[in-house]
Amino acid sequence: MPTSTQKMTSRERVLAAVRRQPIDHLPLCFEGVGHTWVEFVSRLYPDPFERARFYLDLDVDTAVNLGNLPLSTAGFEVKEWQEHPADEPCPLLVKEYITPRGSLRQVVRKTEDYPHASVPLMSDHHVPPSRSVQYLVEKEEDLGKLEYIFRPPDDEELRAYYRQAKEARKFCDDHGILLTARLPGVGDVLIWLSGIVPVLLAAMDEPGFIQRYVNIISSWDMANLERHIDAGVDLVIRRGWYEGTDFWSPRLFREFLFDPLKREIEVAHQAGVLFTYIMNSGAMPLLDMFVELGLDIHGCVDPLAGNTDLARMKREEGERITLYGGVNNNLVVERGSTEQVREGVRQAAETLAPGGGYIMGTGDSVMCADQTARRNFYEMINAWKELRDAFGQTKGA
Repeated sequence: MPTSTQKMTSRERVLAAVRRQPIDHLPLCFEGVGHTWVEFVSRLYPDPFERARFYLDLDVDTAVNLGNLPLSTAGFEVKEWQEHPADEPCPLLVKEYITPRGSLRQVVRKTEDYPHASVPLMSDHHVPPSRSVQYLVEKEEDLGKLEYIFRPPDDEELRAYYRQAKEARKFCDDHGILLTARLPGVGDVLIWLSGIVPVLLAAMDEPGFIQRYVNIISSWDMANLERHIDAGVDLVIRRGWYEGTDFWSPRLFREFLFDPLKREIEVAHQAGVLFTYIMNSGAMPLLDMFVELGLDIHGCVDPLAGNTDLARMKREEGERITLYGGVNNNLVVERGSTEQVREGVRQAAETLAPGGGYIMGTGDSVMCADQTARRNFYEMINAWKELRDAFGQTKGA
């Protein structure tokens, strides 16, 4: 490992930050360590290797992310069609999954802002009941059918994934960056498939139903994790956007979501793989549980999200968990002035960087691709470069 005065590779720097080892300067990462990306950069460089080179040319840390595993298509059939009842203002998109135990059906209003041509199994756009006429899973009897859909892909279905992973591993090794992958998690999948209110009411009124539901999804997520590990990733990024206390009480989080997450972290660590857990909002009442879970990185922390207190996060998590994020994406990077961007970078660094265990980034993806967002993207990099050396640490500093 280089000393803090030597130039590190991006991989060395990020790993050292997580391990509280000496670093040459404060890391900045827009993609690959958390569940974030920059939309205009992704449009300019859709190839992940070219995108990584773009970031490295800016002297910014990055990674190649393999994404989620492909969904298995074995064991069930799919039918799709469109209806337009007279009493509906929008056409209805219908997707039916036919399994040996019966059928499950999704019915979604095709509103003007619905982005999908076909109904995907999982999408944020299905969560609002104003759009979902029928959720895929609405009662416990649906779970036997769901088990046929949530099976990990077989070796033949994974052939292309492993080929991609092998190529990406070589690129990452050659360029000194991390190879990462994503996990959908548990709570997000439940809410995608069943909606917020139905899931939370069932968690209180029908805990046996939700526990069985959780078991199905967590077993599938664990199988995905094991395949990512087989592919040789350095780090996995696990979603928890819908697992925070904006939705689940701390008691319900402990009852249903804690154990599956704990098992995944333990399996990752046994394989020497780092674990990022994404919770942007609603995390504050769960910080003690995050420490208990043994997270490596708490990802996508945002000073403007959901009663977040970055200083308290640093106090309660900072000795054990690396914090990733710290600069608001929506109001600051996408819409703010250059002065606001610089102030956001300064505040994040001064609050989260002392003592190590911090990787600077945005709280969520920079989705706007207009001139303001582009200008502020580069302004954030420039502001970071001006202060990054001040937060290079040596052990014990």
